[in-house]
Amino acid sequence: MKWRACIARSGLFAALLSSAASAQEVVQRPTRLPAFGRSVAGTDDTTALAHNPANLAFMPGAEFRWSAIFLDDHNQVPWQGHAIALGFPLPFIPVATGVRLDFVDPPDGSVSAPYGPHNYQWLTWGLAIGGDTSAVGLSLQRTYSDAHFLDQLSSFSLAYSSRPWDALGVSFVAHDVNRPTNGVYSLDRSYDLAAAFRPLGTRGLELGLEAKFVDRTRDTYWIPRAVLGVDIPVGRLRGDFAASRFDDSERRAWLASVGIDLYFNGAYGSAAAGGGVVTGNGLGSKDSLGYHMDVVPGRGFRETAGPEVPRYALRLRIENGASPRAHFARLQQLWEIAREPAVDAVVLELRTTPAESLAHVQELRDAIHHLRQNGKRVLCSLEDNGGAELYLCSAANRIVINPAGGIRFAGLKTQRTYLKNLLGKLGIGADFVRIGAHKSAPERLTREGASETARADAIDLLQQYERQFVEGVGTGRNIAYAELRKRIATGPFIASEAKSAGLVDGYAFDDELEAEVRRLVGRDLPLIEDKRAPRAKERFGRQRSVAVVYLDGDMVDGRSQTIPLLGLKLAGSYTIAESLKQVREDPSVGAVVLRVETGGGSAMAADVIWREVQLTAKVKPVIVSMGSAAASGGYYAAAPATRIFANGLSITGSIGVFYGKADVAKLFEKIGVNVETYKTAPRADAESIYRPFTDDERKELQRKVGQFYDTFLSRVAQGRSMTREQVDKVAQGRVWTGEQAKDRGLVDELGGIRQALAFARASAGLPDHAPILELPPPDTSLIGRLLGLEGVSERELSTITLPPALRELARSLAPMVIYPPDKPLALLELVSVTP
Repeated sequence: MKWRACIARSGLFAALLSSAASAQEVVQRPTRLPAFGRSVAGTDDTTALAHNPANLAFMPGAEFRWSAIFLDDHNQVPWQGHAIALGFPLPFIPVATGVRLDFVDPPDGSVSAPYGPHNYQWLTWGLAIGGDTSAVGLSLQRTYSDAHFLDQLSSFSLAYSSRPWDALGVSFVAHDVNRPTNGVYSLDRSYDLAAAFRPLGTRGLELGLEAKFVDRTRDTYWIPRAVLGVDIPVGRLRGDFAASRFDDSERRAWLASVGIDLYFNGAYGSAAAGGGVVTGNGLGSKDSLGYHMDVVPGRGFRETAGPEVPRYALRLRIENGASPRAHFARLQQLWEIAREPAVDAVVLELRTTPAESLAHVQELRDAIHHLRQNGKRVLCSLEDNGGAELYLCSAANRIVINPAGGIRFAGLKTQRTYLKNLLGKLGIGADFVRIGAHKSAPERLTREGASETARADAIDLLQQYERQFVEGVGTGRNIAYAELRKRIATGPFIASEAKSAGLVDGYAFDDELEAEVRRLVGRDLPLIEDKRAPRAKERFGRQRSVAVVYLDGDMVDGRSQTIPLLGLKLAGSYTIAESLKQVREDPSVGAVVLRVETGGGSAMAADVIWREVQLTAKVKPVIVSMGSAAASGGYYAAAPATRIFANGLSITGSIGVFYGKADVAKLFEKIGVNVETYKTAPRADAESIYRPFTDDERKELQRKVGQFYDTFLSRVAQGRSMTREQVDKVAQGRVWTGEQAKDRGLVDELGGIRQALAFARASAGLPDHAPILELPPPDTSLIGRLLGLEGVSERELSTITLPPALRELARSLAPMVIYPPDKPLALLELVSVTP
């Protein structure tokens, strides 16, 4: 035929190939088209429908494939034809499925009499269930043909694949288990045993060793096979070699194939095209030659090899704030973009405050620096924004603002709310005892305003924030610090004023951002949403991981909860302790990053978590990453870690303890409620909210709080290799920034969670690509539980909150509302420095 001769003359594939091979004895039975050059144990695409349905479970996305095999007319195997296949993983569950239709058109001499070279079709449906390390699969097949002896052959196949290590994958496949028959013709049962070896730990080089056992009704035999796959810059080279009947010179057969796949990666997926040659006497004679082709017009994932076309810019639109977990997810997104070879620029469209605190903004700034260090240009687009966005964007290459927008910023501020008079009017007394002159947390409830010590501390903290803010913006915008302070004092700014002050570089509407990217990069680049397709898995199995354990929210005894109405999270000691125990005992976890996002709480909860951190640090590295705050009880729990990282503006310290309760005796008197108490000892009702402490009880409480404080000092001293005296000198309830804490020996390194993860991986000998395991799972909210909304997401529940002013007022009452009156507290005063 003309097309066969054309292919033979072109030598297209021969010019691209190196040596390799596939094989089998001359086959004269109806069969699906084989997958030359593909390993039974290692292949993760839709060809698995034909040779190992279990591997469908490892597909990272959908794939549509057309395959074809062309043979000369004198070849004697029924492998000529076409096949189309579609496979995809199902969302949310570890299940994948696919369907394939083979149109087999055997060469004229391929099948002996009496059947002749009749056309037939195979319809295959496959299903696989599995995870990263193992999977099971099932396929159902049925033939359709005008020839009655080839029609209605129905069979099923079973498969199992395991990938225990990054260098090894194994599979077992039982084909045509039911030995199907239609009353005229029957298919032989066969079994595949296969192993895929990746000596470099990645799919860059893969060697497959396989053996097929054919269980024929009249005899049995083995077909050993070797497969080789090598990634190259444009795609992948493939080849295989197989042989059978070594002991029978007349029936001995072999097949060899070699081919190439060319990959084309885009942002949203990939395509592929490839082909190769197959030869060997297994086709009918030693001079037999065939050709195979594959075209993949669309994949829902990108390959690890092959060119990235075209190059592009990504736009990230930030319209919602971020909880600590969402903040970490955003950071990981930026880190992944830094590794993307096709991304030349990133556009950050900031339409709201991007983080909960300036400490988190510092981590986002670090992510921007990381992007720039990896050759990406960063453009910030502002609309009507504040100082946090200015602080973040000052790390970018260029800042543009909506012409009608502005920067609502004229300096930093911090505010404290004092409730003594309000509580007094209600008839509620706040009765507290504290240790540490700087432990000002109870003052909001016991004073009309700040003490001199608390006021001085607040001013110093504000000045520390202002200095770091000015240094960051001034360096990024190339404005002298003193001059920047003068300009900030003239704010807030409309767009033109912001440009005149050097805070932004130009103006742009959303539709003009692509032109701004062109100006920034110096050439045209498509600007697309960040909806990148996932990458194909480069490694087998589950890798050793780094666990990120969140200590997020006010620390309480018991289980973690969320109170959305107040925007308040409660970090339960049992929940956190169980997570630490889990990662300590899990051999697949090489190191732990304890992400601390708390101002403390229950002293008992802090001690329970402290013990688990201590035990875990004896087994594997525990690296603390301080987020917005890691103070009081949060610092207590962090002290025994292997190493402590803090952002420059993380709030930490506050090493001190207080103890107290609400007294509602006057309130009850006002509303006509009388409470009678009967007791067997004078102090039996000391923690009762129906009366204040007596002088004797207050004196005893002072002594007990002192004991708790001594324990706090000892725990910190033990964890930080300091003396109690050294700790006490920087304790007394004093609050420090991360930068100040490093100077005082409370912190080891300045850096965010990126640096903490890098240190954790290095300490455990893990590679940079080691995956991240996040614990504990997101908790069920209190409102969700009461309303039966366990399935409601954290993000949805976070929208059910009081207005900010009322929320802060309610949270100020937390020591009297959340914590029982008999609990000593290691809790930071609510600290908020806002731009």
